Amino acid sequence: MEQLINIGSIDDNVMDAEGRALWFEVKSNVRVPVTAVSVAEFLAARPSPRIVTLDLNLGDGTLPADNVRALIEAGHKVIIVTVVPDKKWIIETTEAGASAYLTSRANSLDKLVDVVQALDRGEVPTTAEHAFWLAQDDRPDKPRLTDTESKVLRLIGDGIKQEAVGRRLGSSRSTVASHLTNIRRKYSDSGLPYSGAADYRDWAKQQRLDRDRHDPTKDTGPES
Repeated sequence: MEQLINIGSIDDNVMDAEGRALWFEVKSNVRVPVTAVSVAEFLAARPSPRIVTLDLNLGDGTLPADNVRALIEAGHKVIIVTVVPDKKWIIETTEAGASAYLTSRANSLDKLVDVVQALDRGEVPTTAEHAFWLAQDDRPDKPRLTDTESKVLRLIGDGIKQEAVGRRLGSSRSTVASHLTNIRRKYSDSGLPYSGAADYRDWAKQQRLDRDRHDPTKDTGPES
């Protein structure tokens, strides 16, 4: 029997968070004993799991990168999960030290389990979505990647498995994994903010992420 892995969840969309937690319990060895609607609420919980999923777009106006930094400083590994992907915030949270990134879709839950299990083993997983968005980084002051690292990032972003990428490049899967680790280290070491607080709040309003999130505990029944 697989050993249970406890994780935390920070998401102000209560319905989505509870749905993921129930799916984990039925389908995997992952459990979610601690849920919160903000980073502050999660950090106040004791004990809190080492691995935590974090909604990129919390409705409380907190900055995504600041949330990641606060969690990492408290000793957590952060998996970014979002419904609405945006390159600049994905890049900024990567530079802040987020361990992984996934889009929130029904068919991504198996991927999320894989990422949680990899982090629990001490690995640094890079999903196809994460590689895709990092490969789109066109800033003049972006981290400097080698030609091989850039090729690896593009191929992984195209959805090609690490073993197949290794065959294309004439190297092993472990070498490809090392390239991905180096890429992530360069981003974490860069310390280059992508944008400011005002930009994030403007973007959130444009995406209607400042709307009230649905809380099933406050349902008053069907609309007439």
